[in-house]
Amino acid sequence: MKRRSFLAVAGATLTVLTAGCSDVISDEQQQEYEFGIYNGSQDSHTITVRIGNSLEGHFQEEMFEMDAETANENVPVEDTPSRIYLEIDSSEEMSFPWPASNSELGSIASKADIWYEPSLEQEILIQEA
Repeated sequence: MKRRSFLAVAGATLTVLTAGCSDVISDEQQQEYEFGIYNGSQDSHTITVRIGNSLEGHFQEEMFEMDAETANENVPVEDTPSRIYLEIDSSEEMSFPWPASNSELGSIASKADIWYEPSLEQEILIQEA
């Protein structure tokens, strides 16, 4: 009889402790990503952004004709990314990992801000928003 009581209490405890775990998993699976792109230079540029994953190369490509000091802030991403590929005008393509963990432990950045500023030491800056 004590064994049944113990199993019932243990089962109830596990049910309470794991409540909501399926919600966490489904939220991660349905994570939405986006990026913002900023042309901080004094000139107009064509900026090509490719979003890729490790299996297929890139799955999304966006080309922006951007005037000097302009932005396109909320561009949705169609799938789960693992890399951003950038090309400024006809320059060589650059590759950056994304999403990356941000300062909060275990938190993944769902938005990347891409800054093009050729007057800085680092022309391209990608930060988690």
